[in-house]
Amino acid sequence: MATRDPREIEALLRSDTSGLREKIVRNLGDFTVALFGISGSPQERLRLAGTGTLVLVDGKHFILTALHVWEEILSSADRIGITVKENTAHRTVIDRRNVAAFGLAKPQEWSEWGPDIVLLSVPAEDVGRINAYRCFWNLRARIEINAEVLEVRILMGTPAALGTITETYADLQINGLFLGPEMRHTRGELDYLDYEIDLSFPVPRNFGGVSGGGVWQVYVYWTPSGEQVDWKMSLHGVAFYQLPIVRERRTIRCHGPETIRAVLDIL
Repeated sequence: MATRDPREIEALLRSDTSGLREKIVRNLGDFTVALFGISGSPQERLRLAGTGTLVLVDGKHFILTALHVWEEILSSADRIGITVKENTAHRTVIDRRNVAAFGLAKPQEWSEWGPDIVLLSVPAEDVGRINAYRCFWNLRARIEINAEVLEVRILMGTPAALGTITETYADLQINGLFLGPEMRHTRGELDYLDYEIDLSFPVPRNFGGVSGGGVWQVYVYWTPSGEQVDWKMSLHGVAFYQLPIVRERRTIRCHGPETIRAVLDIL
């Protein structure tokens, strides 16, 4: 039996009725959390820090995010809050004192070149509560697919512009942004991925809150019967910087897979 052309899947991804986009984003959302710095007791004060990806490395549990998310907000908070269940106020709170940060050295000043990436350890006593609602992506996993694929890239994040945030309350939604062409840069041993966002589409003009969000490479393909679509994915990058708007377009800069591997070498 001849296999179906994976390019046919593009129409399903563009369709507002197929539900394929939503299914893929929900799948990636299983590994994605919003990150808050929480200070004070009993009256808590919340600050949205950014987005993170739950990852597993050699049996140890971490949150992969942007370094400035840690340095500017989380490292000085009393507790770290992570969202673990959609459409509810449910969250898991981690004692910040029990979290260790592993990453490349902090730059003298933040810029569009970073380096701006870090792994935050998840205390063993908190893993079970997170696993009840979310999953940890194995960063050492290898992807094998015996089919022709359509490749798409999706940035997962929690844009503050699309939520309601006060000092005591946050109502946010984890979003998946399908990305266009990728422009890659290298500086030394680090790699960078740029994605241009057309702001004439219904997207935020400001991507504050998306820092630390994962860029996923998603391989979409027809099942052997040719009647259903399936997908596999790998973590491809980490967002950390938005460039100025130029002619109604904004570029999001991310660290790429080589930089992620450089962080893993630190562990």
